[in-house]
Amino acid sequence: MSSGDLKDYATSKTDFYELLGVIPTSSQKELDRQWRKTALRYHPDKVGNDPVAKEKFHLAQIAYDLLSDPTSKTLYDATRSARLQKERQRELFAGKRKEIIHDLEARERGVKRARGEEDEEEQKLESLVRRLGEDGKRRRQETEEALRKDLEQETTETHLHTDSPMPNATSTVSELDRTIKVRWPLAESGASIEESDITTLFSTFGKIESVTLLTPKELRLGKKKKKQLAAICTIQYASIVGAHAAVEDFPGKKGQEWDRFDSVSWVTNREPDSITNAAASSSAAPSPSTPAREGPRHSPASFLEKGDRPATPTPSGNQPDGHGPRKMPSFSSFSSAAFGTPKRSSSPFGKGLGASSPSLEELTMIRLKNAEKRRLVEALAREDEKAAAAEADAGGGNGDGSG
Repeated sequence: MSSGDLKDYATSKTDFYELLGVIPTSSQKELDRQWRKTALRYHPDKVGNDPVAKEKFHLAQIAYDLLSDPTSKTLYDATRSARLQKERQRELFAGKRKEIIHDLEARERGVKRARGEEDEEEQKLESLVRRLGEDGKRRRQETEEALRKDLEQETTETHLHTDSPMPNATSTVSELDRTIKVRWPLAESGASIEESDITTLFSTFGKIESVTLLTPKELRLGKKKKKQLAAICTIQYASIVGAHAAVEDFPGKKGQEWDRFDSVSWVTNREPDSITNAAASSSAAPSPSTPAREGPRHSPASFLEKGDRPATPTPSGNQPDGHGPRKMPSFSSFSSAAFGTPKRSSSPFGKGLGASSPSLEELTMIRLKNAEKRRLVEALAREDEKAAAAEADAGGGNGDGSG
């Protein structure tokens, strides 16, 4: 075979070493022996009309001529080495590509799992809020039906002057308006807070019906910009008065047990409309009239004298004369059990109250608290004015004596 034809076959992808069963470092004697064996194995006289065997016999002849020629063998070895190296690089890249793909798929599964857990938690909270709303709607409908029947049987004028004692009233406020949420960081001592601890602490504001701990989430607490793992808890009170007291009086609570909590707010993130309307009406009429009762009348102050008196203002310890800013009292000691409530149909305050409005007992409690706060603020302002006037008179007397 000519050298030109051998050079053409030198760039072939056929592995002539494998065909003859030799290696690049085999001697010419070993090449001759392997060529004879391969030629006998695929010779047409032995294999007959097998086209594959005939093709291999033809390639074995080319391989022998190619590997026997030093120039052609050198060219073939270089081409074969480059081809094998390229194949190894391709296999290596394929392995790395598979590894990268596997890693990306694992990360994607992790992200999807975390996102699914967050969605599940949000759905759980939405389901809880929806259930509370539906339960409150059902109770409002039952209350409206009962009030309608009462209004059909009795007239408002007849019961305005009833001397019967005020019966205890059941709260008709929806569960959603009586529910608050508490948040605190799980770092340090926050991880040890349980439902029993929350029930014990927050029952000071009123009777608690249920406490539910939700799954912790990454939140921004307080003024910190960085998110941290925080616990969320919902507390449902038996009365809106207790929920209102918890939201309003929590910032004033001090001590190691209270400092663990970050915030207390309404579960709907806004104050219920019933409390907003009650505060607006109480600014126009600080103290509502109550139906006549047998025995002596009781004012809001008389209830305070029975042991539910809030903390009285005390002089600030940062001024030697005892004057200056005073600490506002806490009204969380007001208890709904201290008041009775007449029937809605027989109360002058039952007119215009919506189905989601608080009962007369709760409305009266909220108005009394607001009125008492204003009264104490005015009293403190008058005391401060008297003290300032006394100091001014004392300063003027000293100046005249020295002259």
